[in-house]
Amino acid sequence: MPPNSASSQTQSAASAVSPSGKLRVSAKAAYAFGGVNDIYGHWWYANIAGNVFNMHLHLSPVLIAVVLTVARVVDAFTDTFFGWLSDNTRSRWGRRRPYILVGSILSGLALPCLFMASEGWDASVPWMQNKVFWFMLISAVIYAPIISSYTMPYSSLGSELTPDYHERTTVMAWKAIVQKLSGVPMMSVWWFAQTFQVDPATGKGNVMLGVQIASALAGLVMMAAGFANVAFVRERYYHTAQAQPRTRFVDSLRQTFRSRPFRVLLGILAVYAIPTMLVTNLGGYASAYYVFGGNQAEMGKYQSFSAVAYFIFGASGVFVTSWVSRTLGKRKALIFTLGSGILAFGSSWWMYAPGHAWGVVLNTAFTGFAATGFWVVLPSMCADVVDDDERTTRQRREGAFSSMFSWTSKIGMSLAVGGSFILLDLVGFHAELEGNQSPEAIWWIRFLFAGIPVAALATALVLLALYPLSQARMAEIRSELEARRGAV
Repeated sequence: MPPNSASSQTQSAASAVSPSGKLRVSAKAAYAFGGVNDIYGHWWYANIAGNVFNMHLHLSPVLIAVVLTVARVVDAFTDTFFGWLSDNTRSRWGRRRPYILVGSILSGLALPCLFMASEGWDASVPWMQNKVFWFMLISAVIYAPIISSYTMPYSSLGSELTPDYHERTTVMAWKAIVQKLSGVPMMSVWWFAQTFQVDPATGKGNVMLGVQIASALAGLVMMAAGFANVAFVRERYYHTAQAQPRTRFVDSLRQTFRSRPFRVLLGILAVYAIPTMLVTNLGGYASAYYVFGGNQAEMGKYQSFSAVAYFIFGASGVFVTSWVSRTLGKRKALIFTLGSGILAFGSSWWMYAPGHAWGVVLNTAFTGFAATGFWVVLPSMCADVVDDDERTTRQRREGAFSSMFSWTSKIGMSLAVGGSFILLDLVGFHAELEGNQSPEAIWWIRFLFAGIPVAALATALVLLALYPLSQARMAEIRSELEARRGAV
């Protein structure tokens, strides 16, 4: 590495942050914009795969479950690799930024390719079933490492932006607001596709082309987000990391799991994320076939309203949760958001009702309030764990912690998203029946949608009691680290 690279990185970091750890608005805004790629890179496909490949092309939900499960498993392992790789990269541009730039370009270009199936590929025709399945599987598996090459360096960057306890929560709050906003067009894709180039003779839109165009536009936004991060966000701890030895992959994993606070966070993440992801698709089916009686176009319209409500209430959840965190600490802020989630998910049993479309919109808003608060506080707590780890190992390993955080989430996602389609099959759902599903199947979909997350969030509250890093303890750790290696 050139001799002046470390000083260049340090000067760049100083231009983005103050000695107290407060970030400039430009740095927070640019980093928050990068969160769009995390949403579009992972949730865009999972959000509409069931609509496109099951409801529209009639591929078996079990086969869709296989595809989504395999893709997320691959994604989980490539996340681990890119987290380790970015920790051990040394370049004149830093550890994270080269991957952020290249990963955003490749993932943005590849996103619309996931939906390049033909409008005529009707999987209800036996020989077409395999064609649609293999297209889904191959394209999704290829995309997994592409998006990992962006998201792991990006997430790792978020853990090293500031040493300030509350500023970390503020950074994640900015990111959460942008991600909620990005969810509005994502939730509107199916409505757009249903109404794109409607054929007067059939009254149906050119669904596949509509999805492809929407995905291409999302890909352009992803590339812009990558450029913004490279231009305005700096790596605060690069000078510290440059002096530390590179770590072997297996040793990095072993050291990461030795952290007790991190194990607690992983447990909370697992019992929250897996069940709530599991019921995400079930909620769409409860809405489409119970509330709207199989009317896809009407459901798509109210999905768009739900997306707006999710953003508005999610944004308010950011401000409320951030205030609770600043006032009472991160642990109590997480208790608050988990309790809100129990009320939100449980109320779906009453709010999802035939002829009451606005109940779906309102319930989506309530879940947005709770979910956003969770994803503000937990990553901020993960950044605190990195400091605690540096205290014992004398290394900055944001990539290792971010990748294992993501690994748990992705494995959970693969089990959950795949499991939701398997549950659909087990309860007797059949896409070809359209709005004529059996009452038993509808009842079980509604019951699982409400009951699973309530039990899971209650379990997360129990685990939270084991988390040891309070605000006072983090102040002690920061003082110890700065006495050892100086303020950064």
